[in-house]
Amino acid sequence: MMKKILLPLGIVLVLANIAILFWDDEGRVGRTNFIHKWEQVTAQDVKETLSVPAVLASAEEVPVYLDPESGSISEMLVGPGDKVEEGDDLFTYQAADYGKTYRELTSSITKLEAQAEAVEQAISAVEETDIGVDASLSEAIEQTEDEEAANAANEALRQTTQEQTAQMQEQYRIGLEKELSEKNAELTAAEEQLADLEETGEYVTVTSPSAGTVKSVGQAGNEPIVLLKSSELVITGELAEADRKRVQAGMTIEAKLPDGGPVLEGEITDLAEQPVAASSESTYKFEASYLTEDDQTDQLLAGYHLDTGILIALASQAPTVNPSQVNEDQIWKMANGQLFTAKVEVGAQNAEQAAVTSGLEAGSYIPVDQGEHYQNEPFVTPWKPHDMTWSTWKDSFTSYEFLLGLLDH
Repeated sequence: MMKKILLPLGIVLVLANIAILFWDDEGRVGRTNFIHKWEQVTAQDVKETLSVPAVLASAEEVPVYLDPESGSISEMLVGPGDKVEEGDDLFTYQAADYGKTYRELTSSITKLEAQAEAVEQAISAVEETDIGVDASLSEAIEQTEDEEAANAANEALRQTTQEQTAQMQEQYRIGLEKELSEKNAELTAAEEQLADLEETGEYVTVTSPSAGTVKSVGQAGNEPIVLLKSSELVITGELAEADRKRVQAGMTIEAKLPDGGPVLEGEITDLAEQPVAASSESTYKFEASYLTEDDQTDQLLAGYHLDTGILIALASQAPTVNPSQVNEDQIWKMANGQLFTAKVEVGAQNAEQAAVTSGLEAGSYIPVDQGEHYQNEPFVTPWKPHDMTWSTWKDSFTSYEFLLGLLDH
């Protein structure tokens, strides 16, 4: 008789509990979260890059002219398809007026010497410049009441400012050194032409201003006598309309050949403001310079396709989670024995990492599974005896926390 009463009674009690939980919209009935696995948030560097197709192309076409009033061509020393190095002879012309040509060359030499000296001074100034922190931002941080937070923010600002400034200075220095190399090459060519004129009294040999391939040759006049395709290569590609909004000139770029080879690191130097063609989705051209070691140059030719990534954002030592763990700018985390959602802001992110800029600190514990949980409620986790040491088993079995956890399970 007792069994006949207890079974229906048990079923009624279970159904009653289910009903109470179902209609408890205000959360007056306590619930317990069961968390299978936790993970601790760590601070990491996070890069957000934009992958775009790109190709190596000649940096520029270099024309070499001869004013008809300066003289007439005496001998052409190169032809289409010839490869030349910087300083190689291109053609010789007979000067129409020795005195005029002499004055033009000496004036050009004086001007180039002054320009080269100015670039050298600019390089020295860049190398001697101290990297500082924006005083107004630093002062604003120091005014906060939380001293620990202020110190952390000040240190983060200092490191970020130093990294950004150092990167900008390095790119500027590289540009200046390239300009200095060009000025010195022009200066050497002018000095050699002047030496030819003084030695022969009428003939001047014009040399190549850069290494490359002869594209065409012509006659004195409006057309260039020699048109060179520079051997210096640049990275070129096209951006989709949506990607163009995210990219700016000066951004860092990294590219490599699909089958391996050197990694090319540089920056975007030219970014089109007009589309290639107006259509349902416009595309915009970009160009990027890069640096490579001398022994890697032979591996690269114009026309090679590249796997290219543009650095859109960089977070340095920021609390990092998996992007899938953030849902509608919120993430579940543990504090004071309870599980609750925290509103977070995400900065740089990629397929595997998302840098949290606010709302979560490194060292916090979050559930690996960011599924459905109960807000502001306690939690239990699986019992893992293999993670315990024998010396702590006795104390663990008699502790209040163990007995409470056992009852919860």
